[in-house]
Amino acid sequence: MDGIQNNRARNPMSFMCKRCGLHVPEGVRTCSMCGGAVSAPQPVPTTTSATSSTFAAPISAASRQPVPSKWLFVIGISLVVSPLLRLNAIVSFEVPRLYGESFQPFLSSHPGYSSLLYFRVAMNTLLIVSALCLNFFFYTRRKFFPPMMIAYVATTFLFLLADTGAVNSLFPDASTGRGFIPLLRYFIWTGALIPYLLTSEQIKSRFSR
Repeated sequence: MDGIQNNRARNPMSFMCKRCGLHVPEGVRTCSMCGGAVSAPQPVPTTTSATSSTFAAPISAASRQPVPSKWLFVIGISLVVSPLLRLNAIVSFEVPRLYGESFQPFLSSHPGYSSLLYFRVAMNTLLIVSALCLNFFFYTRRKFFPPMMIAYVATTFLFLLADTGAVNSLFPDASTGRGFIPLLRYFIWTGALIPYLLTSEQIKSRFSR
């Protein structure tokens, strides 16, 4: 048997006897051992391509990452824009009204308004710090991002609700439509975002670390 295997290795183009299976050199049509007819060499199947194709599919499938949804894109943009808008509100609106000389007569005639401005500064500062932390958790895919994002949007909605109520209490004769429109918009955003964060399979798979 070893001799046959060695002969096969030395003569890859040898022919094979139909009767005894002996490999004979190319060009010989009769077996020198049994006298049987010699058949053409059998092609050796190549398994390299089949093996590579078998394992290529799972590897390529595993390497594919799920495409982020539009919701994740909107959340990422809002987390970047929100602290910038709140910082602008503090610097351009609330601080000048608290400490600007031209606005002091108005504050003297409406003493409760200065307390409201201090409340806005404190809450906006807190929300800025929270948004910066959420940005880190979002882009590093931390598993506690979804519950913290829910707490953030709920706190923001309660802040807007309290602020709108305080403004209407201080200025009952003013138009209330402009104050309730942003509140209604954020209520719709919160009502759509929280169920997505709680039930989305993409959220569960993305923020798993």
